[in-house]
Amino acid sequence: MLWLTLLVKSKAFYTKLRNNAHVIIPCLFILLVCVALWGLNTSNHQLTATNERLERLSDSKDAQINELQDKNDDLADGVQKLTAAIQRQNVIMSDVLQQRADADQYNKALQSEIKTYLHSDQCAKSAVNRDAVNRLRQAAEANGVPDSHSTVSADPGRADSANH
Repeated sequence: MLWLTLLVKSKAFYTKLRNNAHVIIPCLFILLVCVALWGLNTSNHQLTATNERLERLSDSKDAQINELQDKNDDLADGVQKLTAAIQRQNVIMSDVLQQRADADQYNKALQSEIKTYLHSDQCAKSAVNRDAVNRLRQAAEANGVPDSHSTVSADPGRADSANH
Protein backbone atom coordinates (compact mmCIF):
# COMPACT_ATOMS: atom_id res chain seq x y z
CA MET A 1 0.00 0.00 0.00
CA LEU A 2 2.78 2.27 0.58
CA TRP A 3 3.82 2.09 -2.95
CA LEU A 4 0.34 2.92 -4.06
CA THR A 5 0.30 6.01 -1.91
CA LEU A 6 3.62 7.04 -3.33
CA LEU A 7 2.43 6.46 -6.84
CA VAL A 8 -0.63 8.59 -6.28
CA LYS A 9 1.44 11.31 -4.68
CA SER A 10 4.01 11.23 -7.49
CA LYS A 11 1.27 11.43 -10.10
CA ALA A 12 -0.16 14.39 -8.29
CA PHE A 13 3.27 16.00 -8.11
CA TYR A 14 3.82 15.27 -11.81
CA THR A 15 0.51 16.79 -12.70
CA LYS A 16 1.25 19.85 -10.60
CA LEU A 17 4.62 20.24 -12.35
CA ARG A 18 3.05 19.84 -15.72
CA ASN A 19 0.39 22.37 -15.00
CA ASN A 20 3.00 24.89 -13.74
CA ALA A 21 5.75 24.17 -16.32
CA HIS A 22 5.26 27.55 -17.96
CA VAL A 23 6.44 29.14 -14.68
CA ILE A 24 8.96 26.57 -13.45
CA ILE A 25 11.06 26.31 -16.64
CA PRO A 26 11.78 30.06 -16.89
CA CYS A 27 12.55 30.11 -13.16
CA LEU A 28 15.01 27.23 -13.57
CA PHE A 29 16.59 29.01 -16.56
CA ILE A 30 16.91 32.23 -14.55
CA LEU A 31 18.42 30.27 -11.64
CA LEU A 32 20.92 28.62 -14.02
CA VAL A 33 21.89 32.02 -15.50
CA CYS A 34 22.36 33.47 -11.99
CA VAL A 35 24.64 30.60 -10.98
CA ALA A 36 26.68 31.07 -14.18
CA LEU A 37 26.96 34.83 -13.58
CA TRP A 38 28.05 34.22 -9.97
CA GLY A 39 30.75 31.83 -11.22
CA LEU A 40 31.91 34.33 -13.84
CA ASN A 41 32.03 37.11 -11.24
CA THR A 42 34.17 34.97 -8.93
CA SER A 43 36.55 34.13 -11.80
CA ASN A 44 36.68 37.81 -12.78
CA HIS A 45 37.74 38.83 -9.25
CA GLN A 46 40.43 36.16 -9.19
CA LEU A 47 41.71 37.15 -12.62
CA THR A 48 41.70 40.85 -11.68
CA ALA A 49 43.78 40.14 -8.58
CA THR A 50 46.19 37.99 -10.60
CA ASN A 51 46.44 40.66 -13.28
CA GLU A 52 47.24 43.37 -10.72
CA ARG A 53 49.91 41.17 -9.14
CA LEU A 54 51.44 40.47 -12.56
CA GLU A 55 51.39 44.17 -13.44
CA ARG A 56 53.25 45.02 -10.20
CA LEU A 57 55.73 42.25 -10.93
CA SER A 58 56.18 43.51 -14.50
CA ASP A 59 56.73 47.07 -13.27
CA SER A 60 59.37 45.90 -10.79
CA LYS A 61 61.06 43.83 -13.52
CA ASP A 62 61.03 46.85 -15.85
CA ALA A 63 62.65 48.93 -13.11
CA GLN A 64 65.28 46.23 -12.59
CA ILE A 65 65.92 46.04 -16.33
CA ASN A 66 66.31 49.83 -16.54
CA GLU A 67 68.68 49.80 -13.56
CA LEU A 68 70.75 47.01 -15.12
CA GLN A 69 70.84 48.84 -18.45
CA ASP A 70 72.10 51.97 -16.66
CA LYS A 71 74.79 49.94 -14.91
CA ASN A 72 75.68 48.27 -18.21
CA ASP A 73 75.98 51.67 -19.90
CA ASP A 74 78.21 52.90 -17.06
CA LEU A 75 80.39 49.80 -17.33
CA ALA A 76 80.61 50.14 -21.12
CA ASP A 77 81.63 53.79 -20.71
CA GLY A 78 84.26 52.75 -18.15
CA VAL A 79 85.59 50.07 -20.48
CA GLN A 80 85.81 52.58 -23.33
CA LYS A 81 87.69 55.05 -21.11
CA LEU A 82 90.01 52.27 -19.93
CA THR A 83 90.63 51.18 -23.53
CA ALA A 84 91.44 54.76 -24.54
CA ALA A 85 93.80 55.13 -21.56
CA ILE A 86 95.54 51.86 -22.45
CA GLN A 87 95.91 52.99 -26.06
CA ARG A 88 97.45 56.28 -24.90
CA GLN A 89 99.77 54.34 -22.56
CA ASN A 90 100.77 52.05 -25.43
CA VAL A 91 101.60 55.06 -27.60
CA ILE A 92 103.70 56.54 -24.77
CA MET A 93 105.47 53.22 -24.18
CA SER A 94 106.13 52.88 -27.90
CA ASP A 95 107.69 56.36 -27.92
CA VAL A 96 109.78 55.54 -24.82
CA LEU A 97 110.99 52.27 -26.33
CA GLN A 98 111.87 54.06 -29.56
CA GLN A 99 113.76 56.73 -27.58
CA ARG A 100 115.63 54.02 -25.67
CA ALA A 101 116.48 52.21 -28.90
CA ASP A 102 117.69 55.49 -30.45
CA ALA A 103 119.74 56.28 -27.31
CA ASP A 104 121.28 52.77 -27.32
CA GLN A 105 122.12 53.09 -30.99
CA TYR A 106 123.64 56.54 -30.39
CA ASN A 107 125.65 55.23 -27.41
CA LYS A 108 126.95 52.31 -29.47
CA ALA A 109 127.94 54.67 -32.26
CA LEU A 110 129.74 56.92 -29.74
CA GLN A 111 131.51 53.93 -28.14
CA SER A 112 132.55 52.71 -31.56
CA GLU A 113 133.84 56.17 -32.44
CA ILE A 114 135.74 56.43 -29.13
CA LYS A 115 137.25 52.98 -29.69
CA THR A 116 138.31 54.03 -33.19
CA TYR A 117 140.01 57.19 -31.87
CA LEU A 118 141.60 55.37 -28.93
CA HIS A 119 142.83 52.55 -31.15
CA SER A 120 144.92 54.96 -33.21
CA ASP A 121 146.16 56.95 -30.14
CA GLN A 122 149.53 55.70 -28.76
CA CYS A 123 148.91 57.30 -25.36
CA ALA A 124 145.67 55.31 -24.94
CA LYS A 125 147.51 52.06 -25.68
CA SER A 126 150.15 52.49 -23.00
CA ALA A 127 149.56 51.30 -19.43
CA VAL A 128 149.09 53.88 -16.67
CA ASN A 129 151.57 53.83 -13.83
CA ARG A 130 150.21 52.09 -10.73
CA ASP A 131 151.30 54.91 -8.42
CA ALA A 132 149.49 57.47 -10.59
CA VAL A 133 146.34 55.34 -10.49
CA ASN A 134 146.54 55.08 -6.68
CA ARG A 135 147.02 58.85 -6.32
CA LEU A 136 144.05 59.51 -8.62
CA ARG A 137 141.89 57.15 -6.56
CA GLN A 138 142.92 58.81 -3.30
CA ALA A 139 142.12 62.22 -4.75
CA ALA A 140 138.72 60.95 -5.89
CA GLU A 141 137.95 59.52 -2.46
CA ALA A 142 138.99 62.78 -0.84
CA ASN A 143 136.52 64.62 -3.09
CA GLY A 144 133.67 62.23 -2.25
CA VAL A 145 133.68 60.11 -5.40
CA PRO A 146 132.91 56.45 -4.48
CA ASP A 147 135.56 53.85 -5.27
CA SER A 148 134.42 51.31 -7.83
CA HIS A 149 137.21 48.84 -6.87
CA SER A 150 137.63 47.86 -10.47
CA THR A 151 140.70 48.17 -12.58
CA VAL A 152 140.60 50.55 -15.51
CA SER A 153 141.68 49.16 -18.82
CA ALA A 154 144.19 51.21 -20.78
CA ASP A 155 143.16 49.54 -24.01
CA PRO A 156 139.48 48.73 -24.54
CA GLY A 157 140.48 45.28 -25.79
CA ARG A 158 143.09 44.62 -23.06
CA ALA A 159 142.61 44.36 -19.27
CA ASP A 160 145.02 46.38 -17.12
CA SER A 161 147.46 44.10 -15.38
CA ALA A 162 148.99 44.61 -11.94
CA ASN A 163 152.55 44.33 -13.35
CA HIS A 164 152.50 47.64 -15.25
